[in-house]
Amino acid sequence: MPYSSFIFDKSIEDILRLLKPTTILDIGAGAGKYGGLAKKINPSVKSIAIEIEEDYIKKFNLSSIYNEVWNISAIDLINPKYYDSTFEVVMIGDIIEHLKKSDGIDLINFLVYRCRWIIIEFPHHYIQNSVDGYQSEAHISAWSESDFGSFEKTALYAKDTQRLVVIRGYLEDKISIKEVESLIN
Repeated sequence: MPYSSFIFDKSIEDILRLLKPTTILDIGAGAGKYGGLAKKINPSVKSIAIEIEEDYIKKFNLSSIYNEVWNISAIDLINPKYYDSTFEVVMIGDIIEHLKKSDGIDLINFLVYRCRWIIIEFPHHYIQNSVDGYQSEAHISAWSESDFGSFEKTALYAKDTQRLVVIRGYLEDKISIKEVESLIN
């Protein structure tokens, strides 16, 4: 579905307020929830959406929320065209479970070199197949804390069916993991 769970919205909003990004990449933008949230916090943030479904780009008028909208898959980002791109914050909200596990790990490894922070929210034990004919909506991989073990990260937080983890990227930032963890409730 093009909508993300609300369970960690307050924590994500607090994290974005702490991180104060001037650039944000929203992977799997769907209805544009995280782009709208980032703009609410900082109206001048440069926001880029990645959305695989062209219908969603039109239906949710993503170009009115984001500065740029790229109609590509998350995996298409791993391409020499984007090797020199950097982002302060990357949002992967309710999308990683739509990728093959190997592709999701490759994506995180690619992004960690190109950002300060990666915020990942995903469902756990939430079964979903294609929705309204959109095969990209099917959940095809299950994620757990061990999948993020090689990264500098917060704990994996669990509420109901949702999980949240924040990974520190390799671009310099003075904010500590503990400061980010203090905002997750």
